[in-house]
Amino acid sequence: MNRLEQSSGFPAGREGQVFIGEEQGNWTAGWQETAESGDTERTVWYEGTSWEELLSSFRHGVAGRMKEGYRPMLDGMLEDTPFWERKPQLQTLLQCYADGQSASDEIVESLRVWRRTKAAEEKRPAYMIATNRELHGLAVFLPHSQAELQQVPGFGKLKAERYGAELVAMLAKTERSHAFPLEWVSAAVNSEQYAAWMFAQREDRYGKSLSLIQEKRKLLAGIREGSSLGELAERMQCARRELIARIEQLDEEGYDVLPLIDQELAAVPEQEKEVALGAMDELGDRFLKPLQQRVYGGAAGTEYAETERQYEKLRMLRISFRRSRKIAI
Repeated sequence: MNRLEQSSGFPAGREGQVFIGEEQGNWTAGWQETAESGDTERTVWYEGTSWEELLSSFRHGVAGRMKEGYRPMLDGMLEDTPFWERKPQLQTLLQCYADGQSASDEIVESLRVWRRTKAAEEKRPAYMIATNRELHGLAVFLPHSQAELQQVPGFGKLKAERYGAELVAMLAKTERSHAFPLEWVSAAVNSEQYAAWMFAQREDRYGKSLSLIQEKRKLLAGIREGSSLGELAERMQCARRELIARIEQLDEEGYDVLPLIDQELAAVPEQEKEVALGAMDELGDRFLKPLQQRVYGGAAGTEYAETERQYEKLRMLRISFRRSRKIAI
């Protein structure tokens, strides 16, 4: 496979090689290089039968080596056109610069408090108001007007119009040593900093992708073993609502999740199932709220847990309903 060289290190530049091999359906991928002692050191990134997991492990490993300064002797390891051959956009450089700067803990905390308040007011997840990275960018660049706010990554025209007045009122009283507009950032980020940051982004992205694949394999194994929803939630260390969302995704991808669904719905009265499936046939299965109102008399459970259980049953029944329609077609 491709060889990678490091611009600095032992002796005048370290060199390593990535590898992928297959033997009787079992895949292996990893990294090997020569140590100072002359011995070959080998690191296995993946060993198994899943091509999907192999590919994610390979990409995650390569991105990690590139973050350390290694560069491929042949391009195209992670992308057709290497990013270092493209001129970076200002927004990307602004994000790179902000990620590398420290920010006032006091300002960041005040922004977090503001975000929690807005999320409660709008009944939306906090990350939809602003991500942690966006709040950090605000604390680094400290915009003093809505026009300046729109230069901060993540705050376009609509977001600035919606939250700009409040954010500017919070940040305008803080002195800053830099100027706006932020074009000066292009000269403040050198090529080595940018390359290291870009590879860190790729390593993080591929790491998340690999984690999702591994979690999917773990979930499918649990379903095959006959585990209950509660047992799977404990094994996966996630809430039942999140777990059902993952199961719905598996069903959409074509995996057989009906054994788990049938097991969980076994305790649901047949009349309740018939009413729910009839409502889906009549109202459609896209939106759960009208189904909940039809099946459970238009009133949510008196307790949060009861309401959650109602929606949980409807989501599992929807999987069964959709699968039966596919079979009929």
